[in-house]
Order: sequence, then structure tokens, then C-alpha cells
Amino acid sequence: MDLPPDTVLVFDRDEDLILFESFVHATNYLEAIDVSEGEYTAAYTPDGRLLALTAPEAWEGTVVLTRTDGVDLADLERRVARYWQLHQAGQPPRDPLQTARFLIDRDNQPRKGWVKRLTDLLSPDNRGNGPASLLHDHPDE
Repeated sequence: MDLPPDTVLVFDRDEDLILFESFVHATNYLEAIDVSEGEYTAAYTPDGRLLALTAPEAWEGTVVLTRTDGVDLADLERRVARYWQLHQAGQPPRDPLQTARFLIDRDNQPRKGWVKRLTDLLSPDNRGNGPASLLHDHPDE
């Protein structure tokens, strides 16, 4: 899968990673108050180009994302490795490109709503297996 050309990886103070498929998605999602208060510690393209996140009108304005001339692939790789260690425990770490693809694929998966998950748990095929057994797991009742 090819990545969208303006893919953006943003890291926050908790070393979490937010992936956006475009600059527009990033600036529409990120809030100026968070940018101005330093919530986001770094922004990159998947090839390590540094991006600048600013909020020129402070907390009530819009977020601006711009390309810089800087490249720091080593720092991006370190941050991505730390993300995998903290937030994807048990999975093998991936490089920045693989991570971007993984997150895009994950975010584009169809999700089951709570009603579907509940009916799946209550279906006759699942009785006595896994979490559904918590609903009635007393054989002597």
C-alpha cells in the first residue's frame, strides 16, 4: 500500500503517535490550544522530514502545519520505536513507513458496533466461551 503523499506523524507529550493522511486532516483535527501549550512534541513526514506545528493566533486560532528544511530520521525512528514499546506491547516494532501503513490500515478497518459485539457474545455458538460465559457461568443454577 502506498502512503498518501502528505502523511503526517505527530507525537504528543505521552509519546503517543497520531497519524494523519494529509496536512488538512492534521490541521482540522489538532486544536490550537494544545499546539500553543506544547502538547505535541514533534511532527514528521514518514521519511523523517521535520514539520512545524504552530498556532499563530494562540489558543483561539487555527493550527498551521508547514514543511521545514530539517530532516531527522534517527529521531523519528527512536520515537516510533518508543511508541511500539509503550502502546503496541507484544507486537514487533516497525519502522516509520511500516508504522504509518499499519495505523492507516487499522484505522480503515470496519468496526463492529456495541450491539453487534453483544449479539455475537450471546449467540449460541459462543455460549460458554470467553466473555460470554461471564453472563451466566454458574452450572448449578
